Amino acid sequence: MKKCVVYLFGFITTILCCMVECYAEESYETYNEIMMVEGKLLRNFTEEEMREYMKNVQKRIFWGINVYTVNQAVEATYISSTLYNVENRGDTDVAYELDIVVDTSNKTVWSVSGNLSGTAKGSIKSFKTDLATKAGIDYSKTTTESKKETQKLKVTVERGSRAIVYLMGSGRITNGVCSCYMCFINVASCGFEYFTLVNQYPRMEKRKL
Repeated sequence: MKKCVVYLFGFITTILCCMVECYAEESYETYNEIMMVEGKLLRNFTEEEMREYMKNVQKRIFWGINVYTVNQAVEATYISSTLYNVENRGDTDVAYELDIVVDTSNKTVWSVSGNLSGTAKGSIKSFKTDLATKAGIDYSKTTTESKKETQKLKVTVERGSRAIVYLMGSGRITNGVCSCYMCFINVASCGFEYFTLVNQYPRMEKRKL
């Protein structure tokens, strides 16, 4: 009996390892600020909230994913990190032409918390796509349509002032919790979040030194 259990766990571990793929997407989590019209980001879920949400995905199934969505396609706006910070401490105005890289179409990125990110060290391809489908996200479409373009921005920095350039935009956020089962065994439980970019544009502020 013990051997059977060992073989079963070995089989499941092998499958899980084979499903792992490299994960290196640009993360929306690096943005300076994200403001949702309602709800909260995954990183702001409390431990108590996570325990309550997890109760909704504990029903065991033979194979697949149980999903509980907390926030679905909630509108959000964001401010990215600073792209340029240009000072002019001279006596005359200075003109610059800056290259700004902007996402020109939708893309979706995701993040997870819990033992999936801690053990798999990457994304699980079928897990990611199945989870997106059950959470109501057209992950494959928004990902393949993603592209970037470089825009020219002319900036005049007056003497004794600073110009700060960053990206702003809007998106939609879907998050919640899930449990992944293989042969009725819970192999991963985690919080998940998908951020779908809607638009993005550069913004400039000027401040006195």
